[in-house]
Amino acid sequence: MVKSIEIKNFKCFDNLKLSLSGMTVLAGGNAAGKSTVIQALLLAEATAREKGDFVDASEALGVAVGGPKALISQNCMETPKGDFLFNVQWDETMVTFIYTIDKLMSLKLSYSQSGNVPDTRLFYLNAERIGPRLSYPAGIDEEILSNGSNAAFLIDRADMQQRKVPECLMLTEGTSKFSTHVENWMSAILGDINFSVKTDYIKAITDIRYGNEVAGQPVLPTMTGFGISYILSIVTAGLWCASLKNVSLLVENPEAHLHPAAQSRMGKFLECLVDAGVQIIVETHSEHIIDGARVQAAWLKRTDDIKIYFFAKEKEGIQVNKIDVDKNGELSEWPKGFFDQKSQDLRDLFEIRRKNAGH
Repeated sequence: MVKSIEIKNFKCFDNLKLSLSGMTVLAGGNAAGKSTVIQALLLAEATAREKGDFVDASEALGVAVGGPKALISQNCMETPKGDFLFNVQWDETMVTFIYTIDKLMSLKLSYSQSGNVPDTRLFYLNAERIGPRLSYPAGIDEEILSNGSNAAFLIDRADMQQRKVPECLMLTEGTSKFSTHVENWMSAILGDINFSVKTDYIKAITDIRYGNEVAGQPVLPTMTGFGISYILSIVTAGLWCASLKNVSLLVENPEAHLHPAAQSRMGKFLECLVDAGVQIIVETHSEHIIDGARVQAAWLKRTDDIKIYFFAKEKEGIQVNKIDVDKNGELSEWPKGFFDQKSQDLRDLFEIRRKNAGH
């Protein structure tokens, strides 16, 4: 498990250190630094797997960043070497990654690493997950693609491999099929959902069909809303990770295309994954994801294993506030801008009603 990360001179941070937990929630406004933390973890993970002297930042981050010089903080402070660095602690092991941009090869990002990364895995689902398609790619059966496009294939492979799901994640007894557990969790989050998957190994594609109690015949994903396709990759990735050991799952915006009630249930599902041994690091703009997670953590008596960070842009720079969760699931504080928009809108409506009543 990743215990902490220290970021120096990377993007919007000249110096930031966060301790991480079983579930770490990154919340806050747009362009406030949440994605920077995710990208620092992704770059460190990619560097740890690298065998050469350079790392491709665009490939590691899953998005074209141009020249890596753009990754250096504009408020750059002094570092022991190089242009930016990460100190990442996995369990009891601290690993330092120092990145340098060569003046003669300015498009390459060279690095040095001190310390060995333990045998851990990090999986990542980005915010731009794949939506409804007629079929999905097959063939990658040991990785979770960042856009979730191979989720249907992973379900098929997991059934063939008889991949086990921890007992604490089994919503019904008497079944061992991975696909059934995915169905059960999708139904728990969205309401009555069933599906069938079939892989064509000649064309290297997997077809999935969705149904429910109302529909007489299963339908193509393109006949359903985006929410079902978006949730499929999260539930599949979560259960897949739970079948492994020493795994961290990074998820961006799990609330996308979900009704508020489903967002809360998604938060509960993510906290259940933590109970099954998966480290969850989630970036969210949804109070419902946080509410569901803290409710479930309180039920499971795991509130000491959840950390919430609120990122806010201030004149002096990015401010990061840590919010604790007590044993009853209550938050220690509500910083200005932390999911208070509803209260502000209600005050505006009250003021409008007051003014209208005076005319």
